[in-house]
Amino acid sequence: MFNLPKIQHISVIALQLGLLTAIWWLGACIQQWLNLPVSGGVIGLLLVLVALLSGVMKLDWIKAGSSFILGELVLLFIPCVVGIMKYKDLFISQGWQLVLSVVIGTVIVMTITALTVAWGFKMEATWASKRSALKAQPQQGK
Repeated sequence: MFNLPKIQHISVIALQLGLLTAIWWLGACIQQWLNLPVSGGVIGLLLVLVALLSGVMKLDWIKAGSSFILGELVLLFIPCVVGIMKYKDLFISQGWQLVLSVVIGTVIVMTITALTVAWGFKMEATWASKRSALKAQPQQGK
């Protein structure tokens, strides 16, 4: 009659979405309280990052809920498409500027991300070689 594993999966997703919503709400409260020029959602993402890196929160606590959100992300683009249809004449006459700025912005972001990741890997390799060199040195004073 009832598919218990499916009900459990839906319940887990609902709980994780509730947790993510609570973190977003906390980020919005922090943003208003401190009057920061940053979105509450961005602050919430930073809170999630800090909680995951510090071990306060485990990835399993939000994995199913965040996967669900990513799977439904296309629904968030519907208002954009409606806006394009509403201002079709403007988009036809000046849309090339928007497309050009989006392409240039994407290239800049991808380039900076690639350089940052390469720099991070290089730093990690440097630190690893320094650690192994320190371990290989004989102990002084023994």
